[in-house]
Amino acid sequence: FGGVNWKILATLTIAWVGIYLILMKGIASSGKVVYFTALFPYVVLTIFFFRGITLKGATEGLMHMLTPKMEKLLEPTVWLEAANQVFYSFGLAFGSIISFGSYNNPNKNCAKDALMITLANL
Repeated sequence: FGGVNWKILATLTIAWVGIYLILMKGIASSGKVVYFTALFPYVVLTIFFFRGITLKGATEGLMHMLTPKMEKLLEPTVWLEAANQVFYSFGLAFGSIISFGSYNNPNKNCAKDALMITLANL
């Protein structure tokens, strides 16, 4: 397949050495790393957001994104894609749904809960 990709090999080596250094003292010492890895993506997203809204044409792009196109609702492919998104999100959350279900009170109305989850996904 063309040999070893040295850039990817170097990046993976750096990543695994970093993971080893983080976990070297045990899992209990990784708490400080969790603070960084949990908060850093939000910092980056905030920077990207402010950078994006200051670009030329950002206002027109936001208006295009936020202006609904009602004629698209008449196309069946839009509804198929919406249904696909609902099933995809159910698939991602299926493990958590099973986990929460194990803590569910046996006297609770399961059909009502399933309907509420479905409506919340729409």
